Amino acid sequence: MSALAMDAEGQRLLTRLADWLPEGAAPAVLVTIWSVQGSTPRGPGARMLCRGGRLLAGTIGGGHLEEEALREAAQCETAAAGGNDAETATPTATEVREEADSSGLAARLCRYPLGAQLGQCCGGVVWLHYRLVTPADARALTQALGHAVQAGEALTTQFAEETLRELPQPLTTALIFGAGHVGAALARVLQPLPWRVLVVDHRPEWADRVRFPPGVDVVCTEPLRLLAAWGWLGAQAQGSQAAQRLTAQGRPLPVVPAPAATRALVMTHDHALDRDLTEALLRVPESTRDPQQALRFVGLIGSASKIAVTQQRLRQRGVSEMALAQLRAPIGLRLSDGQMLGNKLPGQIAISVAAQLLADDQGAL
Repeated sequence: MSALAMDAEGQRLLTRLADWLPEGAAPAVLVTIWSVQGSTPRGPGARMLCRGGRLLAGTIGGGHLEEEALREAAQCETAAAGGNDAETATPTATEVREEADSSGLAARLCRYPLGAQLGQCCGGVVWLHYRLVTPADARALTQALGHAVQAGEALTTQFAEETLRELPQPLTTALIFGAGHVGAALARVLQPLPWRVLVVDHRPEWADRVRFPPGVDVVCTEPLRLLAAWGWLGAQAQGSQAAQRLTAQGRPLPVVPAPAATRALVMTHDHALDRDLTEALLRVPESTRDPQQALRFVGLIGSASKIAVTQQRLRQRGVSEMALAQLRAPIGLRLSDGQMLGNKLPGQIAISVAAQLLADDQGAL
């Protein structure tokens, strides 16, 4: 059986599942679209996490289907707690299958005709899988997903004799250097996307977790030290004192993003640091000695004069014209008349940059 491409939002939910279910938290229900027929709001692999009839994270498409799924999930919790949900069983699922997993907790597979039962105009049929997950389950699922990504293997979910096989891909990573006003605004704009958003700044007062929305990773360290620890400044840099100082701080090192899935945005408070970072990011293929390791997108914020000076300095440092041609500068989406979308306000710049990233992601640039 061939594997389906994993739904990106569903994959991000599994990646962060342990954040929603930390040690000591009450179990929650993971709802997954198992299969579909005809027209449906979302496809197989879309997921949501809920507890007590309330949505915690994710979506399976909204509308009446999601409302019914929240009710069914609450009934799964009641049954797992030893209650009787027979009187409140949902009338919209035309078929319900149930089995106990290895821990004795019941999983369900329910069939929902969207048109006939739920009044949704798309009119297809959706099978939903319900599974009660504990904090330990959450950690195990996240680890299994990480292994599947690294090994290029499918993640499998079993129900009776049926198997859902999904092939995850490295999540798109927006790597934002600089936690200033524009960096924080950009992180807020990108947070709803099924991307990993990672903000790096060495200033504690700016790299403050409370300034950023949930799901955004904030790392307070010198940006070049992080690149050294990742091996993006060369193999020797990975064992350098700079890298060692980072790992000696006692905090886990952020997982190295896949370069081909990384969109790096340079927008620090320091023009000299911007130049150093831009050079390092453009030289990643040289540092790793692998031409396939080039970052998908390297962008630099700034005025036309700043960009011109930066490019001149990089040429003097020996950066090739081929590498410089990969630099997107200044960042932001240009309209058909050549003008940049937005103005100088942080929110406007953030929306313009996000639009540029989305257009690039879809091959529109």
